Amino acid sequence: MEAEEQEKSLRLKEVILENFMSYKYARIPVHPKLNLILGPNGSGKSSILLGVSVGLGQSRSGRAEKLSDLIRNGEDIARVTLVFDNSPRGDGGRPVPFIRSDELVITRYLRRDGEYWSQINYNPTTKMEVDEILSLFGIDPSNMLILMHQYMIEEFASLDPPEKLRLVEGAVGLSGLRENIKASQERLSRIVSEEKSVEALLNEARETLGMWRAEYEKLVKKRELQALHGELNRLLKWSIYNQLNAEKARLEENISKLEERIASGNRIVSKTVEKYEKVWSRLNKARMKLKRIFFKASEKGFDESLIDEYSKLDEEITKLIRGYVKLNVKAEVLKYRIRELERERRRIQERIKTVEDKVKEAEGQLEGQAPREVEPPDVLEKRINDCIIQIASLGTVSENAEELYKNYLKVYSDLEQKVKVIVENRKAAENELKDRIEIWRRKVAETISRVNEGFRRNMEVMGGTGELRLMNLEDIENAGLTILVSFGGSTLTEFNAYTQSGGERSATVVSFLMALQSLVKSSIRGIDELDVHMDPYMRKRFFQILSEAVEENPGVAYLCITPGTPPPVKDAHIIVVQKVQDESRILEVEPSVKQ
Repeated sequence: MEAEEQEKSLRLKEVILENFMSYKYARIPVHPKLNLILGPNGSGKSSILLGVSVGLGQSRSGRAEKLSDLIRNGEDIARVTLVFDNSPRGDGGRPVPFIRSDELVITRYLRRDGEYWSQINYNPTTKMEVDEILSLFGIDPSNMLILMHQYMIEEFASLDPPEKLRLVEGAVGLSGLRENIKASQERLSRIVSEEKSVEALLNEARETLGMWRAEYEKLVKKRELQALHGELNRLLKWSIYNQLNAEKARLEENISKLEERIASGNRIVSKTVEKYEKVWSRLNKARMKLKRIFFKASEKGFDESLIDEYSKLDEEITKLIRGYVKLNVKAEVLKYRIRELERERRRIQERIKTVEDKVKEAEGQLEGQAPREVEPPDVLEKRINDCIIQIASLGTVSENAEELYKNYLKVYSDLEQKVKVIVENRKAAENELKDRIEIWRRKVAETISRVNEGFRRNMEVMGGTGELRLMNLEDIENAGLTILVSFGGSTLTEFNAYTQSGGERSATVVSFLMALQSLVKSSIRGIDELDVHMDPYMRKRFFQILSEAVEENPGVAYLCITPGTPPPVKDAHIIVVQKVQDESRILEVEPSVKQ
């Protein structure tokens, strides 16, 4: 443990057991050094370490099926109290700053009916709150590398490599890295799940959007055709209006021409009448002359002069009659033609009146400004019919297609943007996970490398050889720690519960535990009878390694339970446990060895 961590560590000062197992009431002082707990079998030594574990919040025990079985016989309630030093340190701060007391007192009650509860400084609290405080200082009663109870050597030997590695991570404070990785994996899993869900929604929205886009395009096309249809109808009205005005102008021009022809005809008729009236006058004169000839002839008879005069006059009268008839016929023909022209004029005038009425009607239907140029009505009518056919070909088009299309377009755009954000988040989460796994690998490799050096040295002291190997570091779930050992010059063999003897297993566990000590965060550490299967030589080596570990980690409270009299140990706090009348009692003994 580093000096700064020692300064800020939570130090255990005292353990108080009340009606706990064979203890009626006992106060066990704990010093920040090696605390040797001695006593005969069955005296209650192991109960002290078990009491510490229960007080720290351990929920199960290898010594009983349930915690209520740990209550002293004949009693209904037991209490375990752990007193920690919370006095201000060198910087003036307390280890647990929100506890305004020099002592942090954690109390756990066990009741016979199976109800358990805890207190902090005599105020009710939850197990979670206790765990949160202890986790700040790396204290985990369930980690056997911190508190190794009796018979746990076999349990540790039976663990598979991944379980061993997790225990090491927990003991040295690297569990947070694994938890960070797990948090990153969960976060990445949530993001990937969210990405799949949003992509599914995006695909669904894309299909729906495509459907409504097609419907919207049909609506736009329909509106364009309807607008064109309206414009064509507008132009058609102007075209009809222009056509009617053109027809009116043409009719008026025709009337003007007819009137000119009528006037011209009338003039000709007048001249013709004037001519045939002159001819008629001459004819009357010729008749008078003829009468005079007939009168002379009646008086004198015809002579040659009269006959000659009569012949000339007859010839003149014949010409005059012919001329008169011709002029008269010509005048009548002209009059007939004039009457026909007048009838045509009246017909055209009636047509003009009809056209004028239509013009007024068409004028009332006109829309907008007059176009500069406009196609003939028949062309426009064909275009209008084509437009109607195109509108009909679109079929039924939802009038709210535009609104729905825009709504789905916004939904799609939002989802598309969300996918981009999620993809960025996924990439960030993947990078975070990759970085955290790399940090974990590096830290784990560095830790095991340091522990391996101490493990090799300790195994040599214990009369064997050993090596630690990491496996499957590329897969955090299956990554593990393999312990290889050899005794008596044999080849390295994986440490397990079957291959090595009891003493060899104890030596291996001791070597591993002591090699780990400088990296363990917890200021409380306990081992229970790890030397039970050791021969005297190996036992002496065990205490040598233990003493060195204690010396290298000042300020740490080591609780070491040993079944027999230990070899001389420098500056150890010795606690002797005895059982008197079925009640365990303790006695502090001053160390007799001074080195």
